[in-house]
Amino acid sequence: MSFPKGPRFAPEQISDVPGPNFYNLNQESRVPTAAFLEKADRFSKQSTSEVPGPGAYNTGVGKPESKSTSKPPVNGGERYAILQRKVEDLERIHSDGKKAHQAEVERLKLELNRAQKTNAENADRLEKQKKQNAMLETRIQDLKKSASTELGEIKDLRVKLRMSEHERAQLVGKQGETEDLRKAMHSLESRRRDEVRERDRTIADLEKSTGAEKKRREMVEAKLQELQRRGDADLEAVQARAQSLQVQLTVSQEEAQQVARSLAASEVDAEAKQASLLEQLEQHRRVLLSAAEAYGRLAAETVSATLHAKLQHEHRALQMRTWRLERKLANSEGQLTELVNLVRHAHDTNALLQREVQDLSEECSFYRRTLPERPEETPQLGPLSDALATAMHELHETQLSQCQSDNILATSFAELYRLSCDELSAAYSTVNAELEREQLALRHLRVELLQTVQEKETLAAEFTNAKQQRDGLSEKLATAGQMMDELKLSAAKAEEQSAEIGCKMAAKIRESELAANTNKTAIKKLTETVQKSRMAEEGLRAEIEILTTELAESDQFQAAYYSLSDEVKSLIARKELAEGEADRLSKFNAEILGHQNPAQRIMYVDRIRRELAETKHKLVATETECESVTSQNAELVRELQMYKSTSVPSENKPRTLVTRVSRPPLVALNLTTAPTVKESYERNEMEEFSFNSRPPLVALNSNTAVAVKASCERNDLNVIEDFSFAM
Repeated sequence: MSFPKGPRFAPEQISDVPGPNFYNLNQESRVPTAAFLEKADRFSKQSTSEVPGPGAYNTGVGKPESKSTSKPPVNGGERYAILQRKVEDLERIHSDGKKAHQAEVERLKLELNRAQKTNAENADRLEKQKKQNAMLETRIQDLKKSASTELGEIKDLRVKLRMSEHERAQLVGKQGETEDLRKAMHSLESRRRDEVRERDRTIADLEKSTGAEKKRREMVEAKLQELQRRGDADLEAVQARAQSLQVQLTVSQEEAQQVARSLAASEVDAEAKQASLLEQLEQHRRVLLSAAEAYGRLAAETVSATLHAKLQHEHRALQMRTWRLERKLANSEGQLTELVNLVRHAHDTNALLQREVQDLSEECSFYRRTLPERPEETPQLGPLSDALATAMHELHETQLSQCQSDNILATSFAELYRLSCDELSAAYSTVNAELEREQLALRHLRVELLQTVQEKETLAAEFTNAKQQRDGLSEKLATAGQMMDELKLSAAKAEEQSAEIGCKMAAKIRESELAANTNKTAIKKLTETVQKSRMAEEGLRAEIEILTTELAESDQFQAAYYSLSDEVKSLIARKELAEGEADRLSKFNAEILGHQNPAQRIMYVDRIRRELAETKHKLVATETECESVTSQNAELVRELQMYKSTSVPSENKPRTLVTRVSRPPLVALNLTTAPTVKESYERNEMEEFSFNSRPPLVALNSNTAVAVKASCERNDLNVIEDFSFAM
């Protein structure tokens, strides 16, 4: 990466602000108060005073003639025009100075941005150089590895060459295999030629890479020389800056010690907190484990709420059904017992009746057997037949009643069987539902079984494929072993050719080692220069950061300067008022000189003394404020002069990335500054600052304050003496 070409320093801009003493006006005296009123008429005859003149209350006394000692009057319009022109000149100068100051601030910002960009470019270049050095080191290591591998190959080829020479000596006696050997030699020669060509190609590639590396190294050396020159130039500035940074370093070391103490205390607190947090974490982990175990037991032992409610409802319904069936069964059992008793009674009655019928039939048969010869007595058997008919009728009724009871018993048994069938159907439905659930689970298990079977089949297929691949790889290994044997034989034959190539390669390896050593030395030098440039860059970066912070602080100073300029404006207005009051007092003095009423004269003198005391107090306050403002301005100037260098000649300036340009003198930033303030400060400042420029800044101390106070008192005493002389 090459550095951008262009001017190293920005062209110096010509300032539009005029130089010192450009707007100075010719003045006869340096008196700060009422300088432009010395040539004018102090007692204007055009404006009439509101105070009654001398002799206004004394009509009988003759008026003495007053002697006019004033100079010819000057028109007030001309004076106002002169003041207006001065104010316009001051406003124009202020606007020009403000524009120049803003332009200079913008230029400084642009230079700072340019310096930051150049610093970033230098950082990028250093990173790229580091990457190039790492690539060169890796390349050298690769070359070393390749050289070592080639040396090992050469040794192996030498051993193989000796073995082939020994075998060739043994095979010389054999004449039958000479033709085969010649053919093999021809093939080996062709292979050797191919290998030689390949090695030549690799050597040419290596030579090209070494040439490119040499070019890169030369470019890096040139860049490093440029960086060294810049580093030397920057080192001078850094050394000047190091002295100021040494004090800051001590302060920062003390702060670092305090911070280290606080850090140690915070580390102890943090360790204690960490131990307590670890204990809390272990307790929380134990609680979570116990909760998880309890929840697992609860989940394993409990059933879902819906299923529990459903089963409970089914249990209650079945319980009600069983209670109803039990009641019905109890009723049916009672009826059955009654029916059984009735049937038994009917059977007993039937048995008795049958026995009676049998007895009657036996008696009839006996009587028939015993009385066959008495037919005339047959009509006497009528009642017997009637009794027999009634008995048979009763027997038939009993049989009917028995049939009815049998039917009732059959119906009760049918009802009982129906109830039992209903219970069995309900139980069957529940069992059938459970069976369906079991069938669904069985289906899921079958699906899972099919999936496992399919996975097993796929695994078996993969196993067979892997087995086939293993067999193929074993076959390939066998063929590779055969190829290795063939290659060993060909290598044994190619040892002779490799000996010559080994000699050439040894010479080339030596050359590459020499080049690697030179590259090592160059890389060491590059690393040293890069470290130096890095240190210089870090110093420049720290200086740039300090400059940026100081520029940020300069905005506050600028705001303070603007506020001070506003205060100076108010002080100028107060001074103008004081000068107007002095003019009015001079008029009163002239009137008092011509006054003849002693009582009126005393009243005027008292009033004048009170006004003088007030003006004296105000003047002392304004002077102290002006001195504080000047001290603050002096501090601001001292801070701002750190950013410029005008005393060093152009040929001896240090060449850095930031161009130092001489700044024009600072101007007042208020728009309505009066020229009287400038005249009051010209006595104690340098002559090179102009009348219309910004007032020079002086440091405030106790001596200057006492001198200013003494001068104010002297002026007040002079005025009082004038009034006392008038009295």
